[in-house]
Amino acid sequence: MRALRIALLGASLLAAAPVLAQQAPPAAPGATAESRAAARDLLVALDSAKQAEQVMSMVSQQIVAALAQASGKPAAEVQQIVDEVLMPEFRARLPEMTDFTTELWASQMTAAELRELKAFYETPLGRRLQAVTPAVAAGAAAFGMKWGQDVGMSALAKHRDTLRARGLKI
Repeated sequence: MRALRIALLGASLLAAAPVLAQQAPPAAPGATAESRAAARDLLVALDSAKQAEQVMSMVSQQIVAALAQASGKPAAEVQQIVDEVLMPEFRARLPEMTDFTTELWASQMTAAELRELKAFYETPLGRRLQAVTPAVAAGAAAFGMKWGQDVGMSALAKHRDTLRARGLKI
């Protein structure tokens, strides 16, 4: 049961944008109808629907792993159940993520800036940037996790006595 709760928490964090969309004000300060339209066009150019599918796939995998472990059912059987029962909910609420992201872009940049950014992403270099960004982000995240663990363990070992002297149980 604990593994299920942890996986569902992780899944909820991965899928935070739809939750945040419910909490976001209807209109972000600084956003205009023009900047919203330009932001929606940018999201199309960035193929945000594909990115949302990737997020939902990661969420689905985490849920399936947790439910399979908790229920003792084969992962393939659990995947089918999750695909039939839970994932339609994610897909039905996908517009919330799009609306939230549109508001973010529209409130941070002018319509002209968003149009210029969209034009860039439609160039060969912009398309190349989109193609390599997931690999760069994944590599940076993996390195960051390892780096954080290495630095943390090293610092902990180096300062163990000081931390204990200050009342921390290590």
